[in-house]
Amino acid sequence: MKLIRRMSLTSRIGLLFFLLSLLVFSGVGTYLYRSLAAQLELRDDQELIGKISLMRHLAEESDKVAAIRQDPHYFLDAAASHDRLIIMLKDMQGNIILHTNSDQGSLPSIAVLPFEMSPTAKSITLLWTSSGLTARALAAQGKLRSGEKIVIVVARTASDRMELLKTHRVEIGLAALCGTLLAALLGYFIVRRGLRPIKLIAGQASSITAHRLDTRLDITSAPQELHELVQAFNAMLDRLDASFQRLSQFSADLAHDLRTPLNNLMVQTQVALVQARSVEDYQGLLISNVEEYERLAHMVESMLFLARAEHTHVMLNKSALSMQEELERIADYFEGLAEEAGVNIVVEAGGKVYADAILLRRAIGNLVANAIRYTSTGATIFLKGGMTAEGATVMVGNPGPGIAAEHLPYLFNRFYRGDAARSNFATSTGLGLAIVQSIMVLHGGKVMVKSEENAWTEFSLIFPSH
Repeated sequence: MKLIRRMSLTSRIGLLFFLLSLLVFSGVGTYLYRSLAAQLELRDDQELIGKISLMRHLAEESDKVAAIRQDPHYFLDAAASHDRLIIMLKDMQGNIILHTNSDQGSLPSIAVLPFEMSPTAKSITLLWTSSGLTARALAAQGKLRSGEKIVIVVARTASDRMELLKTHRVEIGLAALCGTLLAALLGYFIVRRGLRPIKLIAGQASSITAHRLDTRLDITSAPQELHELVQAFNAMLDRLDASFQRLSQFSADLAHDLRTPLNNLMVQTQVALVQARSVEDYQGLLISNVEEYERLAHMVESMLFLARAEHTHVMLNKSALSMQEELERIADYFEGLAEEAGVNIVVEAGGKVYADAILLRRAIGNLVANAIRYTSTGATIFLKGGMTAEGATVMVGNPGPGIAAEHLPYLFNRFYRGDAARSNFATSTGLGLAIVQSIMVLHGGKVMVKSEENAWTEFSLIFPSH
C-alpha cells in the first residue's frame, strides 16, 4: 500500500488499467476457450453417436457372431482412420468378439442401451481406461440377422480437435498476456497525455507567488472535468489576494496609527528638554504624555483582544441579561460624553439576551462611542433592544452624515479608512468595529449595518436565542 501511495497518478491509473485489462482478457480468453471446448466436445459426442449407429447397422448386416470373428474387416474399416477410437464387441455372455486399439487399455462396465433405444448425448459416459486414460464411451445393444444380440461399446480417449485445443491453451494465455501488456502500455501513454493539462495547470500554479497573487489559472486550457477545480482554485486565490491586501493595508495603517502618538511623545519631550521649564510645564507635558500612552495601551489591548478572539482564546461567561438594564447602564456611562457633545441618548428595550456581560457592554459601547462622534448637536441616539425571529437584537441608531454604500462591506475591517473624515479623532484607534464583529462571532451571532448618507445610520447586533 505504501508503494502505491508513492506512485504518481499516471502510474496508478496505468496499473489499474493493467489489472483491469488482465481481468478482461483473462475472462474473455477463458470464456472463448471453454466455449470452443464445449463445441468441440459436442461434435465429438455427435461423432461418437454416429459411430455406434454405424456399428449397429454393420451388425445388422452380419449373419452370426462367428462370422464377425472370422471376418471383422467391416468393423475395422470403420475405426481405421481413428487411432484414438476404441471399438469393442461382446456377446451377451460378456465374451469379447472384437477389441480395437487394445493398447489404450480395457474399459470398465457401463450402462448398455437396449436395442430399441436410440443413443443420445446423455447416454455418453466419462470413464478411465485401465491404462489411466480418460475416455468418453457409449454402449448399446446390436442385433444380427440371425436374431442374436451383441453389445457394442464405442469409446474415444481423445480427439484430434481437443488435442489441438490443448496445444493452443498456452498460446491463448500468452496472447491474452501480451494483449494485456499492450493495452496497459497504450493506456499508460493515453493517460499520461490526458493528464498533461493537469501538469500545465500545476505549472501555472507554481508560478504564483506572494507578489503575483493577481495571476489566475487559465480555465480555457483545462479540460471540462477540471473547470470546477480551476474555478475553486481561482476563487481561493481571490480570497488570498484580498486577505493579503487587507494584511498589507493593516500593517500600513497600524504603523501610521502608532507613529502619530510616538511622534507626539518624542517631539513634546525633545521640545521640553531644549531648555529648562517650570514645574507646571513639566506637569502639562507628563499629562499629555500619559494621554498618548493611554492611547497606545488601548490600541495594543485592542490588538491583543482581536488576536485572541481569532484563535478562540477568549473565554465566554454567558448568562441571561436584561436588555433594558444593560442599555440603561451603557446610556448612564456615556451620559457625560453625550452632554459634552450636545446629544441625547434614548433607551427603548425589552426581553433578555444570552451573552457575556463584559463583551456585550464592550460591543454596544463601541457602537455608542462612534454614534456620539458622528451625531449632530441636538440630535438623539436611540438604543433599542427586543426579540426578533432571528434572536435577541440590539440596535444603535443615530442621525448624521451616514456612510457611503461602497464602504459598508469593508466597515468592520481593521483600520479601514474608507472615509478620512470618520477617522480624524485622536481617541479613535480604528479597531472598534472590528472588535464588535469579533465579539459577535464569538457569540455565534452577527452584526449588520444600514446607512443612508446625511440621514440615518443603524447598527444591529443579533444574538442567537438561548
